Amino acid sequence: MAKLQVVEHLRDASRRGTAFVIRRIRRNWWLDRTCIVFLVLVGAVFGLSYYFMNVMANVASRRSKIIEDQLGIRYTLPDVFYEFIGYVDLLWMTDLFDALMFVPTALLVLSHERPWRVVARMGLAWALASVIRVTTVAITSVPDPRPSCKYALGNAFTSFAMHRCGDAIYSGHTLIFVMCAMAWASFAPKTALGRSLLAFVWGLSIAGSLIVIANRAHYTVDVLLAWYIAPGAWYTVAWFWYWHVTRKGRLLRIEFPAEVGRHRDADPDDLCLRRRIELGLMPDGSPYDPVAVYFNAMRAEAPQSDAAAAAAASSGTALVLPVDEKSQSPEDSDAYLVDVGS
Repeated sequence: MAKLQVVEHLRDASRRGTAFVIRRIRRNWWLDRTCIVFLVLVGAVFGLSYYFMNVMANVASRRSKIIEDQLGIRYTLPDVFYEFIGYVDLLWMTDLFDALMFVPTALLVLSHERPWRVVARMGLAWALASVIRVTTVAITSVPDPRPSCKYALGNAFTSFAMHRCGDAIYSGHTLIFVMCAMAWASFAPKTALGRSLLAFVWGLSIAGSLIVIANRAHYTVDVLLAWYIAPGAWYTVAWFWYWHVTRKGRLLRIEFPAEVGRHRDADPDDLCLRRRIELGLMPDGSPYDPVAVYFNAMRAEAPQSDAAAAAAASSGTALVLPVDEKSQSPEDSDAYLVDVGS
């Protein structure tokens, strides 16, 4: 009997879990055609930026070999941090820290109530930072600081390699660390657990940057440049996104998958209304137009009796019913009072 109860309890838990996942997908992950096209374009831009970054890294590797051939030795530029951090030949640890940053960031996306917004913002910022790296990695060639690196001498457009010589300015590994940390800084839940995970992710970013220097995968200046460029790219995209997506009421299934102005399911209705007012948006995402609201409401209201109309005229105001009386939004449930005497 006890076993049957346990089995039934597990089945019930499984059904509730399945229903929760389906409801979550429909509410937070489902996209319209416009949003799908936009995310495909973001992925294409991100992929192209990474491809051309690889091409330019191959070019940088070839140019770095020219320095070694001219000098006859593999020369390392002076670096202050190299004097304090000893050489560690554990290059695999830099890739391990990449994975350690990806795992919590993936969990952040999966648990967030506006997941595609996190993906889009992160993809655009990362692509912008990668485009900047395309312009810097092969412009100024420096001797590689790692004595065991290998040169990429194949076709620059078809060769793919990790940790090649000359792939220096600036650190791509540190870019990954900081970009994931910036995602947590912007989208982490405002709870004790969220703050703890945020501190953990920033600690991983700093530790990973020190590992990059210790392995001589990059000079310190390469790491510092990544720390400067990644936040700059992140906040540039954030500014553009706010003014050209959020305030324009665009990409609503990405920006507000549940309701315009609602960031989380637990947000109270009055907070969602206040956000819509601040953004100047209607519940459907269109710009707020008081004239259009008034005339739409006039068309939707029920006919008034002559006595009611005379009473409204004598008071100087006319009661206008909501545009959509079925809506549960506070913006629709409150009637608009329009001064007819002005």
